[in-house]
Amino acid sequence: MSNSYQVVTSIPEIELLNRRLAVNLKKSYSFQKEREVTSPAGKFIAKVNFQASAGTAIRAWTGLTHKDKLLNLFFVGEPRGAELLDIVVQLNFPALTYQRRVAGAFVKDQNGAVFVAHRGNLTKGNGALKKADVLREFSSQQIEAADNKQTAKLILISGLADLTLVTRLGEFADEARDVAIKLGKQAKQAKAAAARGGARQGATTTNPPRPGRVRATAGMKLQQYFDEYAGTGSTKGHEGGQRTVEHGHIVKALEAHQRHTGESQKAQAIDLAVVAQHQVNLFEVKTSAKTTDVYTGVGQLIIHGESICERLTLPVHRFLVLPEMPNSLHAKHIQGKAEVRIVTYQKVQGGYEFIGL
Repeated sequence: MSNSYQVVTSIPEIELLNRRLAVNLKKSYSFQKEREVTSPAGKFIAKVNFQASAGTAIRAWTGLTHKDKLLNLFFVGEPRGAELLDIVVQLNFPALTYQRRVAGAFVKDQNGAVFVAHRGNLTKGNGALKKADVLREFSSQQIEAADNKQTAKLILISGLADLTLVTRLGEFADEARDVAIKLGKQAKQAKAAAARGGARQGATTTNPPRPGRVRATAGMKLQQYFDEYAGTGSTKGHEGGQRTVEHGHIVKALEAHQRHTGESQKAQAIDLAVVAQHQVNLFEVKTSAKTTDVYTGVGQLIIHGESICERLTLPVHRFLVLPEMPNSLHAKHIQGKAEVRIVTYQKVQGGYEFIGL
């Protein structure tokens, strides 16, 4: 698959784009206060810019240059407080010489538009989280981009010139914090389960599994299936960076809408799977109702739905999420013999509304 995205690797261009990013951030993060910051590398004093002069959980940012890196550090805290500020997420770019170890990247799509992206490098405490696990959590915003002679997997956050840039960076920081907490907790639970496993070998029980345990087991098997699939395919593509960003926000809104019904799973194979007690709901989101998008979405739902049904021995309900209904003939057959339910969405203030769920 040819990459329609290109990572910016020129240091002078990266520095220019980082200055543009800082200009945009300073317009919103207008209250500055000198604060002590804590990071995996230690504590230091920095001039931190907050989005408001008062409050208890105000988003904040500081931009610094440190050795061979251009730092963009994001926080949440009390502007006039004295407590240490913990870094929520870092969006750093290379300086002096190009490198891929830093978390941030500027990316251009096939139209030449510049986007801010993240490589999936997150930490919890002093330990780094597995990059593959982080990228999975942001699968709906994941792209592949040409990175010199390599191909990089990245999380597309926002267009640099987008009016919602600051909001989307803040939302990404919030989600990155939640992902770090979730993955850190899962790692601890897995370690504890492995330690208990030896003592429980050979134990038997006649008690039926609890609903929560059934759901967790099904969710684990589903994630294993998605992992196997991802190993043989490539990242799903979208027509341009703006559509990829929009697609990611729709999937996030959909996941929030369905979270109460079961355990959510995200993957490259399908946009969202929700494991309920007695069924699995599969959702595929398309940002247009063009015939090719509709065909692709229906195909993904049918193929993966059959595989998941066989693996989990649970009924699978399929949902194709579109900005509008396809033509009536297609809609009739999709919801008839194909047994795929069509859901439409529309943008409303503060998010998306889903019609048909």
